[in-house]
Amino acid sequence: MVRKSSMRMTMEKSNILFLFLIAGLLTLFCPGVAEESPAMTSYYEIRSNVENASVYFNGEFVGTIQKGSLLVEAETSNRPVNYQLMITAPGYTTYNETLVQAPKPGKSNIIRGTLTALPPAKTGTLSLAVSPPGGEVIVDGISSGFIDKSGIHVLRDITAGYRNIQITLAGYKDWFERVYVEPNMNTKIRVTLTPITTGSLQVSSEPSSANVLLNGAPVGITPVTIPDLPAGPVQIQLTLPGYQDWNGETSVMIGQTVPVFGTLIPIVIETPKPVNTTPEATPTPEPTQSPLLIGTVIGALGGVALIRKKR
Repeated sequence: MVRKSSMRMTMEKSNILFLFLIAGLLTLFCPGVAEESPAMTSYYEIRSNVENASVYFNGEFVGTIQKGSLLVEAETSNRPVNYQLMITAPGYTTYNETLVQAPKPGKSNIIRGTLTALPPAKTGTLSLAVSPPGGEVIVDGISSGFIDKSGIHVLRDITAGYRNIQITLAGYKDWFERVYVEPNMNTKIRVTLTPITTGSLQVSSEPSSANVLLNGAPVGITPVTIPDLPAGPVQIQLTLPGYQDWNGETSVMIGQTVPVFGTLIPIVIETPKPVNTTPEATPTPEPTQSPLLIGTVIGALGGVALIRKKR
């Protein structure tokens, strides 16, 4: 009996070794068999106390909190990772956290981000009494409407603190002031707009860099804008070395910028004609009879005639 039991145990061990050998061969020659097991997905489970809060990973939007959480698929890694988690919601503080541990295969890392509600913004009222009425009121660069005939413009429930107020009306200078709005108070401001009584000239030329004289007085170099000029006609002169002076006349209009353009003409210098330096030929003088010789001949002829007469 003992011998039979020993033989049976030996056969069982042989079978087990044979099975291990078969498994090893399958793994070696059929690697696809070992890879057929489905990959296990890992997640970050982001939990927050604010519904519909926005979740960002490394600045990229990945979803919103629904029913208290959001699953974000993650890659598994044995090494530390570096993800910047941000959770935001209007009216709440922003939650930030750096994630350095990746979830294990098939597992989820739970991240809890608690947002704190911001205190309600304090507001106040700003009442503007403007003369003359009809202008536009601009608060921090945004229009808040036009002032009606009463000249009163009331801004209610605006955020307390310093606000940039601007009032514009055609024919009047823009009014601008940095106003402090008291919380839970009515801040009152009285504004009187200043009428515009001047205009501007915008002078340019071709070529540029010409000197500009206005009624004979230098005012700049082109291109130039000349502000705060009284209304009426003006004389303009443009000068530039190497060019003829440009003269013009225009009128300054109240509240307007009048453009003036002048084209300068180059000064043309005539080149003198070349002088002929070749010396002219000197004419040869004709020979002339000497007066002494003529007198001698005449005297001789007279002597001959006198001798003949005596004979």
